Amino acid sequence: MYKIRVGNHCYNLKKKREHILVKNTDGQTSFLNEIQRRKNFYEYKSVEPEKFSHIVHTIYASLHQGFILSEWIDGDIISRFDKEIIRDIFKTHIEIEKKGLFECDLSKNNLLIDKNKQIMFFDFGYMYPYNPLIHYNSDGKQLPIFHLCERLESRSLMQYLMDIENDSSLMIETFENTKRLALEAYSEKLIWLEKNNADTDVIQWQKNWINQWEYSLKSPANLLETYELESFRSYVLDVHDDIGGKSCTPMTIKKLDKILEQIKHNYPTLKIRNGLFWGDEKLNNSSLYDKYTKLKEQACRYQLHET
Repeated sequence: MYKIRVGNHCYNLKKKREHILVKNTDGQTSFLNEIQRRKNFYEYKSVEPEKFSHIVHTIYASLHQGFILSEWIDGDIISRFDKEIIRDIFKTHIEIEKKGLFECDLSKNNLLIDKNKQIMFFDFGYMYPYNPLIHYNSDGKQLPIFHLCERLESRSLMQYLMDIENDSSLMIETFENTKRLALEAYSEKLIWLEKNNADTDVIQWQKNWINQWEYSLKSPANLLETYELESFRSYVLDVHDDIGGKSCTPMTIKKLDKILEQIKHNYPTLKIRNGLFWGDEKLNNSSLYDKYTKLKEQACRYQLHET
């Protein structure tokens, strides 16, 4: 990324990497995918600018020339997830979903807070098309575990909560705010799904999340249990993503340590409350611990060294 100044105006020039960092198909096609999404958003913003005001404005994009030119965002990476930020992320992404796009990588590194304290989406390399009326996400109905709130938690929020875990009151308050705002956003989308005659499986899937969070918000004990289950889920999903792309960082190791700690001390609850998935539910405590110990060894080998 480069900052270019022309007269009194500043622009962002994003060049295609010569060597990709994420070593899988998604990483190989991310620049092409971003070009396509920039075209989509250019069209959406020209018709409904108010709904997509949190999407960066693209001026020019070329796969052949290998660069994207957009307006410069005078801002910073998110350092705190307050209510306004979370609400704007959910509200914007619901509009994106209604257009048939799903963002798989809601990393805080792909979101900026501008000088007016407004959230801005500016990276779309892992945003894929899907039909929101018949599919759960861009994997169709194969992986119902992936959804908007989960993507924010797995790619950004749980890491932030891990960083502030010494301030337990702020941590649980932020998590509670996230669930209340997710409940609001998902309820709004449910109305849209029903109005547009979505598949019954999709409607029930949406209702399941709503019901789950209504239960979570009934008491502090329910909320804490949900946090323990969903933080574990997010760590597991993100670790598998990093290892699959051979793009691990010290944070990957930190998450694996959290996973191993949960398996060691909280295995019965994870088992009873369906907190284990993707075959992990078939493993006993010892076998599961061994599995993630070996994954930690892999993560150490796949540490990313950006050039």
